Amino acid sequence: MDGPTDGTQDQEMYSSAGTNGTEPGFIPHLSITREEVNCSDLSTGRDNKCWDELQLTTWVENWIVGHTCYQDEGFSSCFLRQVGYPELDCTGIKLATCTPPPTKGDGDTRIFYVAYNIYAINQYFGSWYTAVGNAANTAGLNVDAIVQLIDPPSDTHLILDDILIALTGIFAVLPGLGFNIGSMLDHAVEDATEVAQSLRLGLQFVENAIIGFPQIGRYLYPIDTPASALLQIADLKNQLGDLIAQVQSNLNKTVSSVMADPAEYLAFASQGNFTTNAPSLPDQSEYLLYAFNTYVISAGLRGNNIYGTIAKDTNVQALATNGSQNNLAIDLSACIGYNSENVCDTWWYSANYDSTFGLDHFSHRERGFGDVMTQLFQKYTTGQLLFDNAYACNLNGNFGKPVSVTVNEQGINTQCLSQLRILTWDMSCTDVRNRQCEFLEKEQEPQGMWLGNCGSHSYFSVMDDPVYCVPNSYLGPLVLQRDYKLDRN
Repeated sequence: MDGPTDGTQDQEMYSSAGTNGTEPGFIPHLSITREEVNCSDLSTGRDNKCWDELQLTTWVENWIVGHTCYQDEGFSSCFLRQVGYPELDCTGIKLATCTPPPTKGDGDTRIFYVAYNIYAINQYFGSWYTAVGNAANTAGLNVDAIVQLIDPPSDTHLILDDILIALTGIFAVLPGLGFNIGSMLDHAVEDATEVAQSLRLGLQFVENAIIGFPQIGRYLYPIDTPASALLQIADLKNQLGDLIAQVQSNLNKTVSSVMADPAEYLAFASQGNFTTNAPSLPDQSEYLLYAFNTYVISAGLRGNNIYGTIAKDTNVQALATNGSQNNLAIDLSACIGYNSENVCDTWWYSANYDSTFGLDHFSHRERGFGDVMTQLFQKYTTGQLLFDNAYACNLNGNFGKPVSVTVNEQGINTQCLSQLRILTWDMSCTDVRNRQCEFLEKEQEPQGMWLGNCGSHSYFSVMDDPVYCVPNSYLGPLVLQRDYKLDRN
């Protein structure tokens, strides 16, 4: 059902997928160079250009060869002790003892820049650690609100490792197809533009480092455990304190390793982003929870036997406005335009796939989810994270598998964050007597559940002509014909 996409929201997509600056998900390397800074004279200020200009990667590598550290002494401690900063302790997330190094008059500026990068990288992880801690209380409130909205069975199972990945935050919001960081943050924080820029830079720093030295991610990705524990959704809120502590422990292990291993340190410092100022993640906790919320929401929907559906190459706004002769039961008058969340009636439009998604409860086909989706997208997740991420997971044959994180030269990819099952309307299924062709996913679809005889003598009946019940968000092929009488209410 191709149609114009007039009135849909332009969606600027950001992810780790792009590598050459042409893909919509490309995150640019941003560095402001100030020409007035002389990298050999700290009195003129600091600048990110100085790492390359002073050839500090080679200088650090040569310094390591020419100096001996104590047994079991990590790189940061060894360097700071030997160059005159023994009072600084940056061996872990230690905000009180890992402070900016003072300048030392006419000392070697290369020593200062390397020391400052140790502090700045540590500070970056410290800000992440703090944001995760600040998110704890909000996460508990979100669980209560989400459970109230979607009412999942109390014994719905969540996978512990998946929750840890989701709570790690900035990795889990990187589905391979990209998502709109700015749109997500509009509801989470007041100054969404500034925070989105800071978050994009934060993603770039970590992504570049892990691509260059994948071992850095070994503590951040709690995966590949032989048998991950299961947690019931009813117990989730009570367990959040322990889960947050585990994520913070993983972050501390990561920064401890980066501070101790010169190769890991250089994976961050050699990017040249830690020299002008100490970068940090935004002082906001809400955005970290979008991944966590998405995982909980999608698992809860699955537990309720609620499926996602997709009408490919279909824009309901176009159907409502381009003169299409729609089935009389499919009233699209509410879809002349989308609301702020790209929702109209009971549908969400994906600009990324130029397709329309819906939610269907096959035990209660008459139920519409437009209001629920709008509330979820206003406060807890986004359509891209809930639907687009799930659809990408399904396309790759990974439905039902745990959340996975992969790192390669293209970036960091978190798959299956949304555990929602997506079914594709079979647009060739125009014979209502064939109840085995509703969806393209034959092997796992709920066969014969979407269409039933509502009985004669309903308000659509003419004599004994049957009326066929369809889900409230039905957008299958019968939308464009009037040979059958449908009822979606």
